[in-house]
Amino acid sequence: MKSKGGVEMNILDTINLSKTYGKGENKVEALKNINLSIEKGKFTAIIGPSGSGKSTLLHCIAGIDSITSGKVILDGDDISKLSDDKLSKLRSRKFGFIFQSFNLIPVISVYDNIVLPISLNEGKLDKDYIDELIVKLGIKSQIKKFPNELSGGQQQRVAIARALANKPSIIFADEPTGN
Repeated sequence: MKSKGGVEMNILDTINLSKTYGKGENKVEALKNINLSIEKGKFTAIIGPSGSGKSTLLHCIAGIDSITSGKVILDGDDISKLSDDKLSKLRSRKFGFIFQSFNLIPVISVYDNIVLPISLNEGKLDKDYIDELIVKLGIKSQIKKFPNELSGGQQQRVAIARALANKPSIIFADEPTGN
């Protein structure tokens, strides 16, 4: 971790992060000894061919999937050994997610999809901020609709608004340019 005047510069670090699936002859080392540092305020892109472990890495550093060995350090704290309950709380408070398939809830409105992370986290809704996101993303006329009534691009913008709604420390975007 980089330090400048005693202040941590990295928001996230991995130390020898590994993820293995299966055992014996079916064993697959999806990730092996990954050391990664992500500085606060920076964009970081992980690139590679299909099947190279990009999504697995994203899921492991975000605490969605468990790691086999190594460490994931968030703001100086090792989160790799947290319980599922503590990881869930951490994800809802500190992380925003934009998944490949958007993962919008089909039975609730666009607006409710956007504010869902705040509702789940029992956080305070900053209505002005949410309204600003909706306008900036060009989905104001869509907020009463349901996800299946939207184009793929509109669904993606809803997913982006949802990821930003709780003002996360980190945004994880899996294949953000896919659509």
